[in-house]
Amino acid sequence: MRPIFAVVFAIIFAGEAFAGNIARPTPDNADTIMYSEKSPLRFKAFGTNNSANFVGVIELSGTYYYGRNTLDDGSVATTLYFLPDRATALRLPKFKVRGQPESIYLSNEARFAREVIPAYERAGLKKGKFLSGHADVLVDRFQAGIECDAPYFNAHFLRVAHSPVTVAMASLPEIGC
Repeated sequence: MRPIFAVVFAIIFAGEAFAGNIARPTPDNADTIMYSEKSPLRFKAFGTNNSANFVGVIELSGTYYYGRNTLDDGSVATTLYFLPDRATALRLPKFKVRGQPESIYLSNEARFAREVIPAYERAGLKKGKFLSGHADVLVDRFQAGIECDAPYFNAHFLRVAHSPVTVAMASLPEIGC
């Protein structure tokens, strides 16, 4: 009986989160981006590679991963990934067929690091390792797209909404294509 209750609850809760949905097919008709009309994010236009670009500021709560990542071409770049908590994910756009990605790539990672991660933690960061913790942040320039037949989110870090709780060394979870 409990599993049925959980499924019914999830359907009702998800329905409330996207009540008043706006749906826009991507220009290539590969999928449809859906978002709430009550969201602080407002659709602006489809950009390069059929990505949906939004304006507005939204607060994200969840776990961040900040570190030196080896890219496909062998170069190393400092990257910032954010895994939104469940409540945050329910407020974000989603694709009708492909759903939502597990993480959001955040630009402006240097400012994030200065505001969230103590200097001594950043100084000890090694290639291939990530610092991780919980944070509540404000972002803008939200973008949702499809690459390798999977959804992706990008956003621009503005500032910390609330002081971070923890910082720790971590391995980046295996996600993506």
